[in-house]
Amino acid sequence: MQKQIEELQIKFSFQEETLKELNDVISDQGKELLQLKSEIRNIKLELQNERQDLKTLDKASIENERPPHY
Repeated sequence: MQKQIEELQIKFSFQEETLKELNDVISDQGKELLQLKSEIRNIKLELQNERQDLKTLDKASIENERPPHY
């Protein structure tokens, strides 16, 4: 009976360590996910700004274009 208890304690100890390691991995992945979401948000904003700048540039070039009869 004592041997079985010792085996269970050893298994429990390994399971505790495994759970701790898994928790650390999940925590790290959560942090990385938040960072990636932030980077994606920043990239989207940059893309929107570039599109807006391009539209503004296109409008300005059309407005400054000489009519065909010149």
